[in-house]
Amino acid sequence: MERDSDESRCKGVCDMERHETEVVRDESSGMVREESHVTTSGAGAPVAADDTQVVSKAAPARRAIEVIYLVFGIIDALLLIRMLLKLMGASTAAPFANFIYDVSGFLLAPFKGLLPAMASGKSVFEPSVLIAILVYSLLAFALAKIIAITLSRSVMVSRRSSSRDYRPRVD
Repeated sequence: MERDSDESRCKGVCDMERHETEVVRDESSGMVREESHVTTSGAGAPVAADDTQVVSKAAPARRAIEVIYLVFGIIDALLLIRMLLKLMGASTAAPFANFIYDVSGFLLAPFKGLLPAMASGKSVFEPSVLIAILVYSLLAFALAKIIAITLSRSVMVSRRSSSRDYRPRVD
């Protein structure tokens, strides 16, 4: 009974809307946008109606945080490679080992002499490398949180467009 009243009330004038929402991420710019498409159809509606609303959200701190984690990730990786090369007894005559020792030596300067190195044959374990990795990781986390707190605003850009091709309404 309720269907009959809806049909008599609409009498060819009711519209049907179809909503489609899609979240799109642009990898190059880091922008995330939500696209909504609303299509209206029915006897009283346009033949082809497309109503698009684009909403873009961006967090300005996101890129800075990614750079911080990248830089400190590289530092931790260099220190970890140094620790493995020392444990395996890699020769300083090898260019790669020498490069890693030189670069990581600069990064380990604040931690030199903190704990004694333990040697067994050619293998050397430097506990100060583990402490350096821990400190650099904590420093990266703290910097990322400071950036997130100070720049924690979301920017939203909204644009709405509509294109319609109308046909006469049928009564």
